[in-house]
Amino acid sequence: MKRKVLALAMFALLATASHAEAQMQAENACPADAPFLNADAVKKAGIELPVFKRYCYTDRSGSYALLLAEKQDLPFTGETLSSVIQATLFKVGSDGALTRQWSIRDFAGKDDAGINFRSKLFEFADLDGDGLVEPILVYRFFAPTGANSFDSDDFSGAIKIIAFHQGRKVVIHAITGDLDGDRSTRANAEFFALPKAVREHLVRKMAGMYKAGQFGFDNGNDFVPKKAR
Repeated sequence: MKRKVLALAMFALLATASHAEAQMQAENACPADAPFLNADAVKKAGIELPVFKRYCYTDRSGSYALLLAEKQDLPFTGETLSSVIQATLFKVGSDGALTRQWSIRDFAGKDDAGINFRSKLFEFADLDGDGLVEPILVYRFFAPTGANSFDSDDFSGAIKIIAFHQGRKVVIHAITGDLDGDRSTRANAEFFALPKAVREHLVRKMAGMYKAGQFGFDNGNDFVPKKAR
């Protein structure tokens, strides 16, 4: 009976998360015919990797478009990973011109099978009531299990959560493993300078991902990361 109750609780949690993800995807979908996102505009903006997703949002400072790009050069059975990924945020002018605000670029390490964005875990919300959206991005590093396979278990590999608050880049880097001593979660100094509401949201996000079986974070300090060395 207890196992059944736990299974139902997990199903409800996953269903709620799935609904929230679908709502975010719909709310932040860019217009299909947006001229600032056509192939020529993207190339002119300096995006070198293949763009596979686009998100748009508006806050009190203007309108923005986030472009996700992955090299997608590491084929495995059932899925293709990348050796390089890139995310770039542009401010969209009244004339449709794109002005780069920030860009992140990361690489799979020599011991990784590959890397990719976990776009269903993205968020675009004003978390501290200042009228500005804090974009939250997530991407994951996968461990190899053979020449043509990789491990997608939630207690395997590493993950990064990147958030931007008033132009400052927050980085949370978590490594997981089967044993408590294998797992660690560290954040850069910008995380600890965030307003309390934003810090607490990111901690709740990690706890939610852990409970939903999306990644095995270190929960030894109630999911609060330690300072990066």
